[in-house]
Amino acid sequence: MKKTKYLAIFALFMVLGAAMFAEDAASIVGRSTTMPRPDFSRTQITVRLTDKAGNVETRQVTQFGNNKQNITQTTFDFRSPASYKNTRLLQQEKSNGQDQKWIYLPSLRTVRQIATADRKKDFVGTDFTYNDMTLRKAENDAHEFLDENAAISVAGKTYKVWKIKSVPVANKNVEYAYRVQFIDKESNLPVLTEFYDKTDKLLKTITTDELVQVSGATGKSYWFRKTQTAENKLTNHKTTIIVDKFEFDKPVSDNYFTQNWLNTGK
Repeated sequence: MKKTKYLAIFALFMVLGAAMFAEDAASIVGRSTTMPRPDFSRTQITVRLTDKAGNVETRQVTQFGNNKQNITQTTFDFRSPASYKNTRLLQQEKSNGQDQKWIYLPSLRTVRQIATADRKKDFVGTDFTYNDMTLRKAENDAHEFLDENAAISVAGKTYKVWKIKSVPVANKNVEYAYRVQFIDKESNLPVLTEFYDKTDKLLKTITTDELVQVSGATGKSYWFRKTQTAENKLTNHKTTIIVDKFEFDKPVSDNYFTQNWLNTGK
């Protein structure tokens, strides 16, 4: 009798212990959006757009970034083709949840702020939206597990993942009703995100085609999505972003993160 009672208490302890240490979906998503970032970054990017007929258009972009004083700043400078040359974008993400975006269009010769309502639109003609270019705060969504022990193959590599559904509850100015994230258990980053409308129709996917671990100039290590693809499931059009060269943690001038630089490129 005593042995049976002991075993029952032990089993209860094991169940309670597992519950105490199990992570909920919101915690996992929160960690995926707060991964360490380089203090500075400089990258050379190829943007490849492919239509449903297989026709390909490419663009070359230089990106600069800094991450300090509770604010992350990123600029994009389009270098080619001629129709996009000198288009520049500056975005600022603050730790308090506020963010701002500005764009310089050479045809208008002026800088304008991108309104919140416009962030559902495509990012300079790609299949990524302006919303996709910044990390959505975990607290803006309600999260639930669809599968805590899933496996998925992306670009020929198999990942063990958490499959999590995220439904907007705040800051609802997004282009989808909900998204499903497949978050890699090793890197804590999504390797696939699916976007759905309110009828459960799949609108778009974003895949991480190449996920690597790299070191910056100071020796700090980062997980880095070197290649990503957004595919519009309604039009069969897709955009692949490929990082050709990168430098992390080498100082970048503050001048790149000003509206004056957007105007002049200097």
